[in-house]
Amino acid sequence: MKERYYKIGEVSEMLGIEQYTLRYLESTLQLKIKRNDKGERLYTEADIDTLRLIMQLKEKGLNTTAIKMALQNLSESEVTDLAPGQNTSNNLPVEIVSLAQKIVEQNDELIRMNKELEKRIEQLEKKIEARNEEREKKIDEFLRLWKAEQEGKGKSWLSRLVGK
Repeated sequence: MKERYYKIGEVSEMLGIEQYTLRYLESTLQLKIKRNDKGERLYTEADIDTLRLIMQLKEKGLNTTAIKMALQNLSESEVTDLAPGQNTSNNLPVEIVSLAQKIVEQNDELIRMNKELEKRIEQLEKKIEARNEEREKKIDEFLRLWKAEQEGKGKSWLSRLVGK
């Protein structure tokens, strides 16, 4: 059976994304899209499946770096996990979903850890603010006592601090 190839316009329509987006994804994710003699892109069904996966991962909130890593891990697992001559079409979607789930879980964990760090930072900032307010009160008290001494009113500031 002869493999069917799709041009960029057809793929754009099929996936509901612009042609420039397809070119951008090819470039940034280093996708290997076949070309004809005229240099036109020729997409296979596997290429389209990969693009669908990419769009799903983007919808989950992954950036292009994370998607690129996922695709690299996927291609590495295909090379190492499958015996020569084994049909990959049945295993591919399960592996893709599994890998995507792992990435989403890791992303969620990073978000959770980021929120914890933000809470810790907020607590530390409150402590620093409280210490600064206490220091300001002590400085104000010191200045008040010093002014009183300079004006000749009452006891010296040193005797007030000592409590005599």
